[in-house]
Amino acid sequence: MSCFSQLELSWSQGYDGQRLRFVDKKTAISVCGCTMKLTDTTTGKERSFKSGINPFGVFAVSPSAQMIAYAEKKLNPTIQLISFPDLTSEGTLSDGCMMEYADMAFTPMEPFLLTCSSLPDFKLSLWNYKTGQILSNLVIKSHPGNTVSFNPLNWKQFCVTGDQSFHIGTIETSNEKFSMKLHTVELPQPNVSLGPVLESDDIFHKRFVPSPILTAESVKVASTLSPLHDKYKDKLKRVAPTAHCWSLGSVVYVGCVDGQLLHYDTTSGTMIVLTNPLVEAKEKSELDLKLKEDEEEGGESGAAQKILCKGDLEAIEFYQDGLFVSGASGKLRLLSLDTTTPMVIDSWDTKVPISSLSWSTAYDKLLLGSPGGVVFSLFPSNKHADLNTLLNIKCGPMVGADFVCPTNSQVISCRKNGIVQVWSTETAEQISSIVLNSEISTIVCSQSSRSAFIGLSSGVLVVLDLNSPESPRIVYEERIHSGPITHITLDMSGKLFFTGSTDGHVIVLDTRASNKFRCLAHIDVEGEVSGIASIHQLKVDKDWCYVAITSVSKNQSMVTHAKLPVDLSQQPKEAFNDETFRLDDTFIKRSNCPLNFTASSVAFLGPNSVVTVDSLKKNAVVINLKDGVLTETDRVNGHLLKGGSVVVSPHLKWVASFAPDGQLIFRSTDAMKESVAIPSHSHFLGGTSFLRFSNDGQQVVSGGKDGVLVLWKWNYDGLSNEEKVGVLGAVDASRGRYASLLGLRKEQDAVLQNMVALPSVSCHEDSTWLEKVQASVQELKDKSYEPQINELKKNISDLRSTVLGMIETNESVEEMERLKRHEFTLDVDERQRLLNRGDDEIDEIEEVAELENLAMLFLKELIKKECWDAMEVKGKSLTLFVGDLEVSNFPLCKHTDEQIAEVERVLAQFQHEQLVESELGGNGGDEEEVGASASLYGSHSLKYCKDPVQNSQFQLHTNQRKRDQIVLIQNTIRKLKNTFNKEFDDVHASKRQEIIRVSERTERVKQILVDLKSDEKVSIPSFKNIEMPETFLVVEDSEIPFEKYLSPEEHAAELERKRLEEQRRLLEQADNARERALDSMMHGKLEIRPEDELQKDLEKPEFMLTKAEEQWNEEEIKAAKEFEKKEKHLFEEREKYRKALEAELKKLQTANVEGMNAFDEKLNKLFRHRIEIQKTVNQEELKIVRLARSIYQQEYLEDREGELSKILDDLKQGKVKALEEVSEAKRAIDRLKDEHEIILQEDKVIEKQFKKDFADLDAFTLDVLVKLYKRRPKVTKQKIVTNEATARSSNPFHVKVEDPDKAFLEAMAELDSDIHRPDILEADTWERFVEARTFKVESELKVKHHNQKIQDLNSYLQRLGDDDDCMKSRIEKAFQQLNDLREKKLRYLMNLEIQLLLKQGQVEVDPGVFSTKFENSLLIHRSVIEDLNSQIVTLGEAKVSAMVDCKDYYKNIHLLEWEHEKMMMEGEDLNTKTRDIQTLRVTKELQVFLFAENNQQRMQKEIQTLEKTIKLNENMHKRKVSDKKRILDRLNGLIRDKEYECTVLDCELKELAVSLVERQQIQEACVADMTPAATQRMKDIVARRKLVDLAKSQSQEVAVLRAEVERLRMKTFPALVQNN
Repeated sequence: MSCFSQLELSWSQGYDGQRLRFVDKKTAISVCGCTMKLTDTTTGKERSFKSGINPFGVFAVSPSAQMIAYAEKKLNPTIQLISFPDLTSEGTLSDGCMMEYADMAFTPMEPFLLTCSSLPDFKLSLWNYKTGQILSNLVIKSHPGNTVSFNPLNWKQFCVTGDQSFHIGTIETSNEKFSMKLHTVELPQPNVSLGPVLESDDIFHKRFVPSPILTAESVKVASTLSPLHDKYKDKLKRVAPTAHCWSLGSVVYVGCVDGQLLHYDTTSGTMIVLTNPLVEAKEKSELDLKLKEDEEEGGESGAAQKILCKGDLEAIEFYQDGLFVSGASGKLRLLSLDTTTPMVIDSWDTKVPISSLSWSTAYDKLLLGSPGGVVFSLFPSNKHADLNTLLNIKCGPMVGADFVCPTNSQVISCRKNGIVQVWSTETAEQISSIVLNSEISTIVCSQSSRSAFIGLSSGVLVVLDLNSPESPRIVYEERIHSGPITHITLDMSGKLFFTGSTDGHVIVLDTRASNKFRCLAHIDVEGEVSGIASIHQLKVDKDWCYVAITSVSKNQSMVTHAKLPVDLSQQPKEAFNDETFRLDDTFIKRSNCPLNFTASSVAFLGPNSVVTVDSLKKNAVVINLKDGVLTETDRVNGHLLKGGSVVVSPHLKWVASFAPDGQLIFRSTDAMKESVAIPSHSHFLGGTSFLRFSNDGQQVVSGGKDGVLVLWKWNYDGLSNEEKVGVLGAVDASRGRYASLLGLRKEQDAVLQNMVALPSVSCHEDSTWLEKVQASVQELKDKSYEPQINELKKNISDLRSTVLGMIETNESVEEMERLKRHEFTLDVDERQRLLNRGDDEIDEIEEVAELENLAMLFLKELIKKECWDAMEVKGKSLTLFVGDLEVSNFPLCKHTDEQIAEVERVLAQFQHEQLVESELGGNGGDEEEVGASASLYGSHSLKYCKDPVQNSQFQLHTNQRKRDQIVLIQNTIRKLKNTFNKEFDDVHASKRQEIIRVSERTERVKQILVDLKSDEKVSIPSFKNIEMPETFLVVEDSEIPFEKYLSPEEHAAELERKRLEEQRRLLEQADNARERALDSMMHGKLEIRPEDELQKDLEKPEFMLTKAEEQWNEEEIKAAKEFEKKEKHLFEEREKYRKALEAELKKLQTANVEGMNAFDEKLNKLFRHRIEIQKTVNQEELKIVRLARSIYQQEYLEDREGELSKILDDLKQGKVKALEEVSEAKRAIDRLKDEHEIILQEDKVIEKQFKKDFADLDAFTLDVLVKLYKRRPKVTKQKIVTNEATARSSNPFHVKVEDPDKAFLEAMAELDSDIHRPDILEADTWERFVEARTFKVESELKVKHHNQKIQDLNSYLQRLGDDDDCMKSRIEKAFQQLNDLREKKLRYLMNLEIQLLLKQGQVEVDPGVFSTKFENSLLIHRSVIEDLNSQIVTLGEAKVSAMVDCKDYYKNIHLLEWEHEKMMMEGEDLNTKTRDIQTLRVTKELQVFLFAENNQQRMQKEIQTLEKTIKLNENMHKRKVSDKKRILDRLNGLIRDKEYECTVLDCELKELAVSLVERQQIQEACVADMTPAATQRMKDIVARRKLVDLAKSQSQEVAVLRAEVERLRMKTFPALVQNN
């Protein structure tokens, strides 16, 4: 087993978007499965190191200390410290948390590490990673965090954020003592507006004041609320932080899920909302103008509020020019740091989601990580910087990988999402990739060609050509399974491979491209295929191979063992069981062996020996299958989790297994008990998915659901010679086997390269290969037996006709001879099968129906128990006989024993109190009068209850008293309801009696209507369902619309009952002399009714029917007269009887109407009483609601008092603790001061000892040495170099602080050099002097450091004092709040709320919109209001009388003004008429009208003249129309002639056009000679134009003169002078 320990990690590939961390300027660190990768971002080179047994958790890096820390994922995890770049372990930190670390961070300068743990402790721990001890712990009590970071400029300040939390922490130090304090920042709500966040003003900050009008339901809800803000304010929805970063000035930027960007200043404690997509930004006109300009320029620059949306702030990082943000949209944006309106300065689109941003230590390079497996780099300092793809390896769960034959220099892998990638085993680079756009389930590489077989989840087999790894091609695809292809196994011969799926078929295919990878045969197994294995022994039996298949069906596993010929395509038909190429069990020597465990995979160790996995017991099992007998030979322990698979190396020497626990276990086939486990993938993400050996067994590739692909290689340098010879021998044997396939491989590669590439996978919905084969076989069978099939169809048709004829004949015969229907069935077995299937379906339906019925019965019983049986008084209603009014009673629940006992207790206590008051006497007279008052009682209960037992409303001070009052009120309500229910029951009984009486009368009415032969319908009143609620619990047969199902026993009993009934009926129909006599003599009736006799008609004599009236004799005439007399008498009797019936009918109907009206009146009265009772009940319930609210308010005050008391106790304990810390700090200061005095004394002693040490020197030399001894170099004060002071670094947090002691010692070393040695000193003396001065300098530094410690402790003591003062003020404030609350509670106990009844007109408060509020109202005695009203009435009457006098006086004034205005208007009207008469023009018509004697006769003559004119005009119009028609016909003829002439002219026009062209050419030739003639023509035209203008002007002047003449002529007419 030592060879397995030499399995080394070659490389691993995988990235899921986690944050990358830089450990120096160019090296980025990320976790890849169970390895940690260190990537050089400039060259792309990678290094990696493995974790231990447990996978990596969170990690942190310290660029300044060159340190890497990572946590292991396990219970009680440890933190491992790794130095960079040698990657050696520097220590382990343990006992930091119980389950898992959420995050960790190094301090910027100091050797400290801060960790944050998750469930269950939620603890912050500060470590000194050099000593490995915890310096301080702090538990996060509310809203734990999952991300921590330090302020880059102040290591004593850190930030912690979580899904719903934001904390700012500080670290305080005091002489090696560390403490952490955490301030929780309250996050705003998601819809917070932009700008500064004000103090929250939610409902919990306010005093709880319920509405004056409450309902019983609101009281129930109020009991579930708590008024304590500190307890329930966190239940409000807050923004959810996703990322944060520090900036200059101790400012933290926080990005949230919904796109909110928060700016928090840790110095001032103010928070500003910069962006929030959930609200509209309040933009100014300047910003709008700027946005328009940006839109015109193009790009995405503009206000961040307009651009950012949900998911755009999943990663944020600070930069000197702004803030980089990115998220799910895939866009990287650079925002300005404007706290009013941040703008988008620049943006880059990555096209993929971004989950992390990481700066290099120099802040010159930004890495963007995507969950899609892509890493981008950006150099923002460069102008027009663009994104560079640093890594693009895709992401997704790995489902398979294999080595590409024959060199094993490439590995092809596939992910579940359809991505296929080709990798180089030497450089770990991705050579190429192809996307199949379909879900992949497995992959295997062929041994006989450079191709790969890929199984898809849709059952499609895809073959890739890998002759050119840089561009793989799809050359073959076919759907061979109906389910996903879960297993593909290659035979070692290189000619066959097997595929398995969940459909229970194992398909055997040809691996050779020359045979087009065709399907050869199939083997059927029961259930789903869980594993396929194959082995081929080249030297033993080269023509045959062995196959083992494990399958699982109904939790039962089976292993199938078979022997197949290698060249299956050349086998005879006897090898197959049928024409669908199903292999014959005898031919392949198949054996099926059931297993007593669930096997999840299988692999061959030999021809008859296999190894499998017991997935439930997690064991590897070796099985011998010789001669079809299963024998378990070995069982060894396997993995830690259920499931897993087993793989055997090509040389059959090693066995490897993998499982969801993420470990790879290797064993030797010779020693299965011994194993080596190597962690490979994280079991938190699903563990290992597959494992493959290379063809020579030298390499192993594995992949997991974490998306990581890992390559392992064996290193045999550490093996002994014997072990190495054994291993290399097996490897050479394996290589020799694959070398034997070299010729076949070359041949198949050539064929493969000539195959046509397919564009993509498309045959997902096609039929499978087996379905196509079965269809073709069936088609061939149908064709071969087509004559027989047709003949059979014809015979069956004839037979069917014959049987149908027999059935029709059978229906017409007698019942005794009739056959049953099933006796005509020819296929008895099919009929029985159908009957059995029908019976099974019926049983299933019956079972389902029984279960549903049982559920319904249970529900019915439950409802009946709660809503019916539990009711003392069932709810019912009464309705009018005529009308829609409905009156219901009060349903009452039964009182439980506890409720009865409580009522009895309260009543006994009330009676005892009344007895005590009566014994005392005299003191409560006024209160008794108050209690007897209905208005102060608060309800009308006194009117309806003789003695309602309730306490006075003026005595309800304590909660217990109020609770007892509630019980008494409930008892009063129950009495009121019982009183009404008794009246309701009486009315209900009266309705029942009235229905009975009406029913009796209605029966008589029906009989009368029958006698009167009337068709009138009469209805009998009855109770409705709501009046008889018990009818709801009884289901009548008429309510069921379906036929009742009868069991065979019930059906037999029903038939027997019908038989007996029929037998009884037949017996009754037998000869019965008594009934026959009654029918013949009295028509079946025992008594004769008079009305029945009246209904009978008289029989006419026979002669009246047979003879005419002229043929009657005297006797017959006499008989006829007698008959007519009787008939007349009968008609009279009938009429009398009819009138009597009508009178009786009217009387009965009137009685019915009066009875129903009387009941309706009674019910209306009950309804009015019901309203009064309901009003009283509501008043009592309102009292209960008010009492419940009062109890709740008082309990709230008590709870608040307890809360404040607890807070005060906590503050007092904190005060005591603070005093202890102050005293401890003072003691530490005193102790340090004592030590400081000792150090000062030692320093003085050293200075005195100097002169003694150099006493052997002369005085001058000693003075020189003393001066040099006291001389110190001048060290300039170091300045902090930040980004404002230097532009050489792009790091915004660049701080360079040099140690002053270091600079001082360097300056002293300069003074100690021989250059500064005086000439008078010897070298040995100078050395002694330097040693003494160095000792003195060290002592001075020690004094300085000690003094600094004292100063630090003094400042710490000052901070403790400030905290103590703050604690003192908080205690005083809490004490004051507690006193105020107690005073308020006392006032509340004395200030009772009383419910009053006031009549209409006694409430003077204006009603509100929904409810009237009486908070600012006063209760005044009625007499005061009445006196005030009487005074108001007196003064009002006096005012009204004065107003009446004023009205009469003003009435006369208005009357005179109206008459004056009327006369003025009449005068104006007369003037207008006079003016109209004067200006009227006297025309001839007017003169005729004025002087004519008979205007009517004149008008009649004019009308007659006009009528004659109209007739004349009509005749002339008809004549003109006829003339016009003749003209029109003539014109139409002319038109036709002209059209003909036009056609002739068109022909001439064409000829003239030709001649015109010729003349134009001639004219152009002669144009020079015609110039003078053109000029003369132009002059003539101008002269003519002038003459035309002159004629127009003269005609206008003539028109003007004519108008003037007409005007002068009109002046001669007479005119009337206007009289003003």
